[in-house]
Amino acid sequence: MLVAGLSCNKNGGQSGNTYTGTNEASTFLYSPIEVSKIRFLLSLGWIQPVGHTIPTDHVYFWYTNPTNTTVLPVYALTSGKVEKILNVPVLGIKECKTWFRVNEKFSYYLDHIVLDPSLQEGSTVKAGQQIGTTGYGNSIDLGAIDETLTLTGYANPARYVGQSLYCGKPFQYFTPALQAQLYPLVDREGVDKDGRVDIDIPGKLVGNWFVDGSTFYTDGPNGWDKELSFAFDIQHPSVVLVSIGGTIGMVGKWTIGAGAPLPSQVSVASGKVAYRLYSAGGITADPNQRGLMIVQMMDDTHIKVEVFPDSKASDAPFDSGAKTYAR
Repeated sequence: MLVAGLSCNKNGGQSGNTYTGTNEASTFLYSPIEVSKIRFLLSLGWIQPVGHTIPTDHVYFWYTNPTNTTVLPVYALTSGKVEKILNVPVLGIKECKTWFRVNEKFSYYLDHIVLDPSLQEGSTVKAGQQIGTTGYGNSIDLGAIDETLTLTGYANPARYVGQSLYCGKPFQYFTPALQAQLYPLVDREGVDKDGRVDIDIPGKLVGNWFVDGSTFYTDGPNGWDKELSFAFDIQHPSVVLVSIGGTIGMVGKWTIGAGAPLPSQVSVASGKVAYRLYSAGGITADPNQRGLMIVQMMDDTHIKVEVFPDSKASDAPFDSGAKTYAR
């Protein structure tokens, strides 16, 4: 057990459930894995299409796993109750995502863990109790769901499930003593080590978009390939990312050419904007253009967009391949 004081599926288990029990403080008393075993931490907002086309609502605890068979104990962050278990077998082991209810308005989840088989939905756990182990990967996810929050950076909150709609900044819920150990491990430039998920600016291109049409797509497995985001690299927040889940092609995350208009400055008045797309590799620039995107804000909540894979052009007209996305 750790000394007291001291993580991608988006199916939430919190909103709309009948509250049945625990009433602990919304404070994390333990790290999910021993601090000495952590290689680095990643903030909110990771981009990796298609599952994470838009900024993701959890942080990452990365640890050393040189043989992909090393496992570490995983601990309950505070006391509470197992609210939901989502089993996602990986390489023959029973990895799962598990939600823990702490009080009526606060819960958290850990993903990519192997849960102790004695724990079932409804089981009570104590702060610092070993609840399982890590899986065969190199990281686990931690998300905080705080239903007292109102995130102001979603242009259309109806697109988001509970765990994204009430996404707390997980590191902020740890005790001050644990924050002093964890924040220095966050691999993110600048003073903001928490990141954020709600990055929309009304009337601007920056933020998240969804294929428009008769189906109202929301963030989740059925909508991942219909998503598009003009976001930021979490390790180098000054780097703009264009994240494409599918539909228009060029699935992946891309950076834009130097001198291109920032998405935060593009509006209806900007007209059609062309972005040369380059492979996203952090702060190191890709010298080879991988494609071209043209995009135009038709009004404050709709854009027309098209991509041309492998194009070296600096601009192009829209053609039959253009699609409409909405907030």
